[in-house]
Amino acid sequence: MTSTAPLALLIAVAAAITAATGVLTFRRRRDTPAAVPLTLALAAVTVWALAVVLLNAGVPRPWLDLLVVPQFLGVGVTVLALRLFVDAASGRAARRGRTLALCVEPALLLVAVLVDPWTHWFHATVEHVGDPERRVVSAGPLFWVHTAYSYAVVLGAASTVWQLRRGTRDLLRRQATTMLAAIAVPFAANLAVVFLGDVVEVDVTPLAFAATGVLFAYAVLQQDLLRLVPVARSLVVETVADAVFVLDARERLVDVNPAGRRLLRRGGDVVGEPFARSADPALVRAVGDGEAEVVVRLPGGTDVDVRTRRLRDERGRHLGRVVVARDVTDQLRAARDLERANAQLRAQLVTIEALRTELAEEAARDPLTGLRNRRRFVDDLRTRLAASAATGEPLSLVLLDVDHFKAVNDTHGHAVGDEVLVEVARALAAHARPEDVVRYGGEEFVVLLPRVDARAARARAEELRVACAAVRVEVEELRVTVSAGVATAPDHGGTPDELLLAADRALYEAKEGGRDQVALAD
Repeated sequence: MTSTAPLALLIAVAAAITAATGVLTFRRRRDTPAAVPLTLALAAVTVWALAVVLLNAGVPRPWLDLLVVPQFLGVGVTVLALRLFVDAASGRAARRGRTLALCVEPALLLVAVLVDPWTHWFHATVEHVGDPERRVVSAGPLFWVHTAYSYAVVLGAASTVWQLRRGTRDLLRRQATTMLAAIAVPFAANLAVVFLGDVVEVDVTPLAFAATGVLFAYAVLQQDLLRLVPVARSLVVETVADAVFVLDARERLVDVNPAGRRLLRRGGDVVGEPFARSADPALVRAVGDGEAEVVVRLPGGTDVDVRTRRLRDERGRHLGRVVVARDVTDQLRAARDLERANAQLRAQLVTIEALRTELAEEAARDPLTGLRNRRRFVDDLRTRLAASAATGEPLSLVLLDVDHFKAVNDTHGHAVGDEVLVEVARALAAHARPEDVVRYGGEEFVVLLPRVDARAARARAEELRVACAAVRVEVEELRVTVSAGVATAPDHGGTPDELLLAADRALYEAKEGGRDQVALAD
């Protein structure tokens, strides 16, 4: 094993790292144009590193001389791709002429390396030393030209990243810092190789690119390097749909985008003109002389949302103002249409709710007598019993039954029977609150007497019986009477079932006693 073998092994590891990072960035190629040149740079570094590994692996002499070609091909393409990557990552559009110009040097470098065995312009001397052999070279004039060019390109790329870092914040600034570190590490390593050749026997620049690969992997995975690419602010202002006006401290226009020009009254070049002279008076009033957020209608019916902010320098001195105006005509029209639709919907909901309430009320009422029916009576009774128990006040219930009602139907017909039920219901409702009177079923009725004890409830039930006895129908000889059973909570029960059962037993007692009378539950 040669003395350079361990270092060559490390460079092989570096090649694996850069190759893996290249695969990672290639998968992001649809996210941003910056992914392709970055992938190309990492692929070139991988080729460069593998060539260095083989140059120090003891391969035969013919192969040693041939490996110089992929080595410097990787070097040239790395520099080219790095510059293209920085341009794309900083939001600069790639120009075909610029790209072709950058390709010239790598092509000339390849030619220089290929003809160097005959010219010695790139490597002045080449020796094969050691066992196994390795190449020891001295720099020729074209090598220094290539080196100067490469350093100029790399430093230019670093300068671009530095400017990007100064002009951005937060995540984009952290991305720029990572990019600077990724460029600086292999640049420093290459300086050592070029100017300390006697000390550094192996080209360790690809090894330094392992750190670059790690940094770029971190940037891609943790900082979304290839997903968040900065865009030039001037391009944003020019293409944004909102009108943007920049005013100086004297209220003169110092910048205006195309959307802003369309909003002004005057055509042509308005930069340097007073804003009040160029803009519509309504817009000038909306801008005012400070900061504001207001919606104004311009001539022609255009509604514009105007937002004005002061511009200050780092010391807080007033520099001017920026005005952003957005056409919100369609939005306001849509909002008004939506409000009208909502108003109609609310009206419909009110109508629907009224109909629902009416239907619910109709469902809870007996269609013949108009009284509440049994449908919700039990739930209502349960609620009232709970309230009565909570306050300690009594709640009485009178269960009434029309005497001999079946005989009325059989003798005089159902029409007369229905008339009897209607008149009895009317008599009961006249002597109690309508919500307290229920047609319980058939010829049975229930009257609730809140806050009435058993003794008073019996007296009230007697009044109800008398009122029903006064009922008259078309059949003169027909005499209407009712029997009633009275029960009171909590004396005769605390639940609906208990109270109704007690009242029913009392009603049975009244009927057994001869009908047309009132009985109180035991």
